[in-house]
Amino acid sequence: MRVYALGDIPRGLYHDEAFNGLDALEVLKGQWPIYFAANNGREPLFIYLIAATIGLLGRTPGALRLAAAISGTFTIPTTCLAVRAWFSRRVGLLSSAILAITLWHVHLSRVGFRAVTLPLVTSLALWLGARAYRSRHWRDWFLAGLSYGFSFYAYLPARFSPIALAIFALYLMRTGRGKRLWPGGLWFALGSLLILAPLGFYTLSHWEIVMGRPGQVGIFNPLISGGDPLGTLGRQLAGTLGMFFIRGDTIPRHNLPGRPVFDPVMGLAMVLGLTWGLLRTRRKTAALFTIIWVGLMLVPTWLAEDAPHFLRAAGILPLLVVFPALGIDAAIEWVAQHAHRVWAIALAGATLTFSLVATAWDYLGRYGSDPQTAYAFEDAAAELAAEANRFIGVGWDGDGLAAQRAGAVSNRTVYVDSRLWDEWAAIPFLVSETENVIKLPAETTSLDEGTLLLLWPYEGLGRYQELLPRNARIEAHGGPLAQGDLEKSPYEAYVAFAAMPLAQRPGSYLARFGDQIVLTGCTVEIDEEKWQVRLEWEALAPPAENYTVFVHLRDGGIVVAQDDGEPATGHYPTSLWRKGDVIVDTHTLQPPERQEDEGSPAGILAVGLYIWPTMKRLEVNSPAGEPLGNELILPCQMNN
Repeated sequence: MRVYALGDIPRGLYHDEAFNGLDALEVLKGQWPIYFAANNGREPLFIYLIAATIGLLGRTPGALRLAAAISGTFTIPTTCLAVRAWFSRRVGLLSSAILAITLWHVHLSRVGFRAVTLPLVTSLALWLGARAYRSRHWRDWFLAGLSYGFSFYAYLPARFSPIALAIFALYLMRTGRGKRLWPGGLWFALGSLLILAPLGFYTLSHWEIVMGRPGQVGIFNPLISGGDPLGTLGRQLAGTLGMFFIRGDTIPRHNLPGRPVFDPVMGLAMVLGLTWGLLRTRRKTAALFTIIWVGLMLVPTWLAEDAPHFLRAAGILPLLVVFPALGIDAAIEWVAQHAHRVWAIALAGATLTFSLVATAWDYLGRYGSDPQTAYAFEDAAAELAAEANRFIGVGWDGDGLAAQRAGAVSNRTVYVDSRLWDEWAAIPFLVSETENVIKLPAETTSLDEGTLLLLWPYEGLGRYQELLPRNARIEAHGGPLAQGDLEKSPYEAYVAFAAMPLAQRPGSYLARFGDQIVLTGCTVEIDEEKWQVRLEWEALAPPAENYTVFVHLRDGGIVVAQDDGEPATGHYPTSLWRKGDVIVDTHTLQPPERQEDEGSPAGILAVGLYIWPTMKRLEVNSPAGEPLGNELILPCQMNN
């Protein structure tokens, strides 16, 4: 669940992930900060982990997310150890199994967000803390304190955990069990402070950097509450409590939007387990601690915008799964007392299997194939980077966990528009760091070599056309669609112009259109759904007009499919063509479906150029000068 198709689901690389990757690259260069100030400030633990995986596999989404998969996977056994120490062996096993198949934690383990390290460090600290509470040995208390101190290097919500520990300690003292905390509590505090000291000193000298983010997103910020803090508190609380069964996080980077934490079956188990825990808080210290911890660690999402927010609530995960585990455990006990034990085991297995299937379907199926997921993770930026790397032959090519390590092709250059480079952090992270890649604008001239221009599509090619080599074969296409969080509709993210110098000029042409343009080649690829018509044009002289290309598919004299538009899907108008260049122009036709008994009748393709909006077509002549009318007919065979 955590490593299958790790580089493909979810597709893309969100800029928060990419910022982590960029900082990891600085770590690999020898920078070792105690706190990463960029991008609203970030704790360092996860960034140091991804520095290791990036150093091993290269600059790829999969390498960055592998650190999360490893962290998430190790959280399963540490949760088992922690819950076993606090409750029982069976509850520990059930808790780890539930964590393993809970979509929330599965997703955290597959994306490059630092929140995934908090459940790991928390579960480890809880395990060591339970051992120390029982053994009362100073060494166990000290190790528990060291582990707990690391949680503050994981993710911001750890700052709320001292409140939960303090409330639990006060309860133990009030009920006469406080002596178990002495003097072990001092050793615990010493271990925690020893680990926390570097971060603490940094915080005191950089208060706004470390503590500024909560003020930005907190509901007491008037920009968040809209001047109604009490009403916002109530709405936020309702959303937070409803995340388990009614409506979960709606941000597609954190969750299948709106899916609650638990499916209906596991949700029922949680209600049963929570009820069991509430009824036994006086007799079962572990149950009380679990309720305190989960309640307090929900505060970071309750008091911040966008509740429920699955990243800010990640600190509850190791103990949240205890509730459904207690419910299943209670059901096993009841069934075992009233029927054969086999039925109890079957009940537990069926519950876990149902939840596993629900998670796999919702995540690998629905979530992985949703276009909104790709938009949310800025897939277009990752595809741009992969296209650049493929062109120069080094780096991540869009597939797999590892980057290609071979040297870049020496006679190829990629130019990337500064607007794209600066807006999407995934591009500088994923694009190979080589002299073959140049950020525009730059002081450079056209080279007689392969060139790829990756440009913002809404300002045209004219700004940088001089960078394309002369007498080249030029192919242009639009990139994938992109859509930001606040944008109402998707848009084309970039446009690519690939130019390769012609090794040999076309020796002939199919037809001349007017006095300035010839068609040098035409290929057609046919499948069951569409016809792909690939035209190759050459300018004998720079055309004075912007011409529209039409491609008509006719069946018995009737046009059954057509595609009209400026060349190269509108990205390379004829007014920009240069003498001697060959322009590749692709058109897609979608003929109507035919019945099996209709056979496969002959069809023809008609190709021509006209001026919009007058619709005046260019006259067509054969290579021998014979007039062909105002279109070129290419015989083809239709395919069902």
